[in-house]
Parts: sequence; structure tokens; C-alpha cells
Amino acid sequence: MRIIPLIANILKPTVNFKNNQYDYSYNSEPARRTNYCLFNNDIFVKSQPSFTAIRSGGDFKNILNHRTIHCIYCGRPLLSNKAVAKLKNNGIFSGSIKNFAQEMFSYIDYLHPTEKEALKQITIMAFDEPNIRLSEAIKKLYPKANKELLKEQLPIFKELAELTGEIPHGWKTKYKKLLQISKYRLQEKEYIPEEFSGKEFAYKIKRVSDTIKDEYMANRILKLTEPLTHPIFKKTKEPLTEKFINKILSLTETRDIERNNLSKKELQLLIISQISKHAEILNRKDILNFCDTAIKTINREPVKIKFSNKAFKYDLNEALEGMPDEKLKTRISLITAKLPTSRTSVNAFITKHQLAASDAIGYDILRPSIVTIEHMRPKSEGGSNLLYNYALACAEDNNTRSSDNMGIFIKKFPVKNQQKYFKEIWQECIKGNLPRETFSKMVQTFYKESGRKINVNSIKNT
Repeated sequence: MRIIPLIANILKPTVNFKNNQYDYSYNSEPARRTNYCLFNNDIFVKSQPSFTAIRSGGDFKNILNHRTIHCIYCGRPLLSNKAVAKLKNNGIFSGSIKNFAQEMFSYIDYLHPTEKEALKQITIMAFDEPNIRLSEAIKKLYPKANKELLKEQLPIFKELAELTGEIPHGWKTKYKKLLQISKYRLQEKEYIPEEFSGKEFAYKIKRVSDTIKDEYMANRILKLTEPLTHPIFKKTKEPLTEKFINKILSLTETRDIERNNLSKKELQLLIISQISKHAEILNRKDILNFCDTAIKTINREPVKIKFSNKAFKYDLNEALEGMPDEKLKTRISLITAKLPTSRTSVNAFITKHQLAASDAIGYDILRPSIVTIEHMRPKSEGGSNLLYNYALACAEDNNTRSSDNMGIFIKKFPVKNQQKYFKEIWQECIKGNLPRETFSKMVQTFYKESGRKINVNSIKNT
């Protein structure tokens, strides 16, 4: 078994997890020295006709199919979608945890701290129970993780509860009710939800859809969730249109039914029941659990709903919408930002995946490391969808930055990460895969957005 060298690699002191982002060991073709490139004050000067092998964001990401590129921010190697799809299609995620741990040995340097810690715990378990699947391993890890997570969450909710007295009268009732519901969810107690949220249900389905091997079935399930987010379900007095009813009946392949007397509740249940049937065929217990909870919520029956950071923050924004005290809203926001997430806490990661399928767990361990197109100048600020405005970043850093100022976000990462990144991109120019004037514009755009200057002469002479 190759688990022993894997254990040796990942069972390091926690402090080393942070330093892994600066590990530059990788296998890539060395840059070839050339004499036909001129640099003037670190700004590239075109000296021969450019090539156009890379024309789009998709082409740019596909560089990873033939070489290693490191994230422009954290410096970790980036995973291609092709590599992750291959692992899933070869059954690495759905097989034994022994085989999963052995395969992950090749990807240790790619992983972020939380996912690395999750892999460490799974690998340790593989010594005693090598043939169980990821989903079984997570279930075994769940009781302890959930207990530890609650210890992290409760002090934060205590802080939020202490602010109740400061909430203005018009918003206090909703705020207190949300905290009570959150308490039920944190402690996994049954309660009767006030209403079903089609948006929340659709979001949960979308999150796991990437892990469904049967692409046709995945698309069918996603298509079925679309009508549930329609605003007509929120507007109790607005009648259903014949066109809308026909669309749902067509999607659910329902024929022998009386159309005239269909209620909104019946249509919601019809859709979710159809999704549940697909989930049974796929043997997806996570989706079946979403559907079971949704049906009980619509029927006003007691349910156990796991606490979700995103759902809580969404509901909190709705509860405090229009509240005039902006300082108080900021204080509440800063407190909720301390809540552990599946990105920052291995206990939250394990708890989140308690009912997840093995494919979903394996994919989510690698998800933060998957390559994404980062717009150096955000689209929200007029950034273009052109190569010179693109950089390659891991999904974790891209999502964390969102549309924040690049100059502020990048301060937490050393400049040597960006120097290494642009060296790798320059090597693609030498091979003729990327136009040189595009590289020049990329460097200039990066400097303009981040305030950091890349030593292009050093890149040339390496």
C-alpha cells in the first residue's frame, strides 16, 4: 500500500499547511533561452509575428492539459477540469478509500488546508477500514466533527443573540425568529418551517449536479428545479397561467391529471417527486434527502434541516433589509463572518458532506484547486473578456476575491508567486502557444490592477 508515504506527506504540523502554498516543486518543461526577445524597462517589446494557438478563456485553461501552472495568488499547482473528470470517470471517488488515498498522493501539493486535513483523516481511517467508500468514511467521521463544529458555532451565535436588544422594533421579531430556527438547525432538532424556498432547494441541487456521472440525468434534474425558483410561487394571490402549468406537466412527463384544479403546492410536489424518482435511479441519498425535506416543508410537517452558512446569511439579509442602523448591520455582518465554513473548517467540511455521495465528496476535496479564469479587472468594473485581462487562479482564491480590488486582495500573497506564474505563461509564448503582445498586455494589466511589478528581465534570463 502506498498509504504510508501519503501519511508521511500529509501528517505534518498544522503550521506547514500554510507554507504549502509557497511550495514550488512541479514538473514542467524548462524555458528555452532565446535571443530574439527584447525587453525594455520590464515591458515586453514584440520582435516577431505572434501566434494564436490560445484564443479564448477555454483555450487558456487548457494549457493545464500539457503542463503545470501555479495559481497567480496562492502559488499552488492548478488542477484541470479534465484531470478531475478523469478521476471521477475512472471510479477513484466512488471506489475504496484505500485507492482514493493512494491516488490523492499525486495531488497533495494541490490541496488547500481544509481539504488536506479531510484527506488526512480519511487516509488514517484507510489503515483500519481500507475497503469502505468515501461516503461511509465521512459518516464515521461525522459524530465527532459535528460535536466539534457546534463548539465553534455556539459562541458566535451567543454574540448575535446579545445584539437582539439593539435591533429596532420593526426588525426584532424576524431577527429573533431566525436565531431560533438556526438553533434548531445547529442542534438538529425538528421544527416546522414557515415556507419552502425554491431558490435554496435549487441551489443545493446545483451544488451536487457536477458529481452526477449520468450527464443526461443531471441535466434532467437541473431542468426540473428551474420552475421552483419562479416568483409566482411567492405571490400567493397571483393565479397560475395555463402556459406555466403545461410547462411543468411537460417537464414532469405528467399526462393523466386534472389541470384545472392544480394548486401551486401540488405543482411543487409534482416537480420534487419527479426529482426524487431520478435520485432513486441514481441511488443519490443526498438528493433524496433534499427532496424528503422539501416535501415535508411544503406539507408543513416537522423536519430536521442542517444548518447552512449561506442559507443563514441569505435569510439574515432578508430579515434586516431596510434596517436604518448601518453600524449595527456592519457589526452583525462581522460576527457572522466568523462562522466556520466548509472552506475554513474540516469539521464543517465533514458535517456538510454527511449525506453526500462519494463522487460529491471526492470532487469537493479537489474543487478549490480547480483552475478558473480570473478577471484581473473585474467585469463589474468594466473588465473585458479578452485574454490580456485573464489570469489563471484556483477556484478557492477566485471565489474569495470575488470582485474585490486586486491590489488589496493580493497583499496576503508573496510577489514570488506572481513572478513564477508569469514565468510559466511566458514559456507558453516561447512555445508559440500564446501571442507575445498578449503576454505584454497581461503584465501591464496585472501591474495596473495589483500595483505589483513583474520582473520580466528575470523571466527572460532564467
